[in-house]
Amino acid sequence: MGMSYSERRQIENELIFRHANEKTSDDLSALDAMHREDGNVDLVRDGDLVLHFMCECSDENCTIRIPMKLSVYEKIHVRRDTFIVLPDHQVDRIESVIKVTPTYNIVRKKNLTPQPSGGLNTTSVNNV
Repeated sequence: MGMSYSERRQIENELIFRHANEKTSDDLSALDAMHREDGNVDLVRDGDLVLHFMCECSDENCTIRIPMKLSVYEKIHVRRDTFIVLPDHQVDRIESVIKVTPTYNIVRKKNLTPQPSGGLNTTSVNNV
């Protein structure tokens, strides 16, 4: 059985939030490279830098940030199908919780869609 239109839109929203978080990580890596090139190695960050990542849930109105070490974020996202969401922000129909922590859950998608176009979708999901 295929994925419903609603489920696809929810997953696309999550991919957009994840892409924004990954862009932050990529931008920091580029900044580190510039510091190394310029000889400013004391300005290069380490993997223990705590950032406030966007919750990667499907609710397009969610603006809550999840504080997490960059190194932890990168380890979680080695797999394309894993995402970080606040507790109770998961949608059981499209994902399974694979790890629970006091401040966030790691979820794994049951299905993935191709990369989204770049705009958030309005969903009828109430994740609160």
